[in-house]
Amino acid sequence: MEGNFTLLKPEARISLDGVHLLGWNVAPEDLRQIPEHWLTYPEPEASLHYLLGLVYIMFTVASLTGNGLVLWIFSSSASLRTPSNVFVVNLALCDFMMMLKAPIFIYNTFHRGFAAGVTGCQVFAAMGSLSGIGAGMTNACIAYDRFNVITRPFHAKMTRLKAIMIVLLIWGYTIPWTVLPLMEIWGRFVPGKN
Repeated sequence: MEGNFTLLKPEARISLDGVHLLGWNVAPEDLRQIPEHWLTYPEPEASLHYLLGLVYIMFTVASLTGNGLVLWIFSSSASLRTPSNVFVVNLALCDFMMMLKAPIFIYNTFHRGFAAGVTGCQVFAAMGSLSGIGAGMTNACIAYDRFNVITRPFHAKMTRLKAIMIVLLIWGYTIPWTVLPLMEIWGRFVPGKN
């Protein structure tokens, strides 16, 4: 990284060139939560923060509406309650949950940084961990189900009970990856570059 980024004092986070570095508006007691790596980069322009916030507002509305409709339609229509659609509903639930955390991101973006504090960071990270790992595992199960349907069409088909058991296994796998860092038993959640 070029430029003179010798810091005047930790709570100021301003380079000798007068450029605000990431974390410049974070309280000194919260700076320990942010990895030092991120604190060496200059802060993006305010207009980029606001643009990102507006884009995420649109993503949030579209995602919550779309995934909410999928959850409602697939849950209320008996003909759509097939074993394969159990995975689709779980994926929609994961994606819905992923965007439920977006207001924290949007709030931080419009405040140009770590405005929601440590608690907001922990909630954001836990919801992201649950929904991200859950969605990834669900996509793998959808791929496995489609593979079996295409390559072995006359073999035993997926039953609803088997699909529900697989979804329960997905959540059983996902929850420890969220709870352990949240409780700081194994690793910890830290703020990213926002």
